[in-house]
Amino acid sequence: MSKVLICGMLFDATDGQIKTNQAVYVEGNKIVDVISAEGISFNDDEIIDLSDKFVMPGLIDAHVHIGYAAGKAITERTEAPEVVVTKAVRNARENLKGGFTTVRDMNFPTVTGSPAIRDAINQGWMPGPRIFSCGHAITQTGGHTAITYTQERFGQLVPKPIGTCDSPDEVRTAARTMLKFGADQLKLMVTGGVTSPSGAVGAQNMSYEEIVTAVEVAKMHDCLVSVHAHGTSGILDSAKAGVSSIEHCTMANEECADYMEKNNIVAVPTLIVIQLLANGADKGVAESTVEKAKFLAPLHAKNIRMLYERGIRCVFGTDSGTPLGIHGHQHAEFSYMLNAGISKEDVLLSATRYAAELIRWDDKLGSIETGKLADIIAIDGNPMNDMGVMHRDNISFIMKDGVIYKDKGLFFHI
Repeated sequence: MSKVLICGMLFDATDGQIKTNQAVYVEGNKIVDVISAEGISFNDDEIIDLSDKFVMPGLIDAHVHIGYAAGKAITERTEAPEVVVTKAVRNARENLKGGFTTVRDMNFPTVTGSPAIRDAINQGWMPGPRIFSCGHAITQTGGHTAITYTQERFGQLVPKPIGTCDSPDEVRTAARTMLKFGADQLKLMVTGGVTSPSGAVGAQNMSYEEIVTAVEVAKMHDCLVSVHAHGTSGILDSAKAGVSSIEHCTMANEECADYMEKNNIVAVPTLIVIQLLANGADKGVAESTVEKAKFLAPLHAKNIRMLYERGIRCVFGTDSGTPLGIHGHQHAEFSYMLNAGISKEDVLLSATRYAAELIRWDDKLGSIETGKLADIIAIDGNPMNDMGVMHRDNISFIMKDGVIYKDKGLFFHI
């Protein structure tokens, strides 16, 4: 018996158009047909009436931190792994409840934690989105997210974590280690970060040669390499090196755009996180973080608009899990992207087909087509008229892998 979704408005993400009065047939975990609902008979099929809804593919957030719990500071780097995993289990559920059926985890506090959570979800041990994992990010001594040990404060030499690298050879070893332990891609910290307590946010910390080394390893293993980069020089060297995506792109300029266009590099803006942190003083966010975010905020949307107008593809990502970025509640990014000058069609495509194409899962995800996995959500309201309806409370239906997790406001299996 098929499940048949009767869709009043269907944004199938094959293009930017809305189709009306469509029937989506689901058998098992696959979409088996998409046809007009006009005059068809349903036999013994299970009918799911979404005729007053806006139906679209399950959302994909291409930049989250599944192990971070959105506190006023990132404490998980020094917490027991068991505590972090407990948080990750909750965060996974919340993302799914927010309509995000797939997420890309962009730095977990341990090397194996994120792939383990991914595998547990895939094996059916707990509900959650599909996870595309980088394992643990690769940074430098004193770089963004680098771990500091107590002994270092007394000048003692301590073994460096595998993800802390200070030469191309160390980057090569770290990259191979992440892949050895199940990472789907590599993630580099090329410049300073907003939440790091010291160092300029735009300062380049990883050299061009080190970035190139990671790209070489990624090509050997046919996988992606993405970089965290706020500052102009770090964005530029990453674009010249030919990475897959540049996260944040906060201080990108025209020369950066030239190389991103030349090398077909995607931008993942994460506009929401800068806004949250810039307004985080009264919520307990560190003063240094607030000041860095306030510096970046007026530059961010302007430079993302420039990249978009230059033809650089922008993909939906939110940095959820970092301070104040609550998992499953990251939908304001849709409006931030629209306000930055990205078209309504491309905003919705950025969290569906474009994101699936970035992670190379577009053969099974990102659009509602015959043969794709049945990841489908329905929204009360039309985001083409008002992007503000892209909100957790307005998502009335969630299906992942053909399983219904929410219908008529009620959650199941979560």
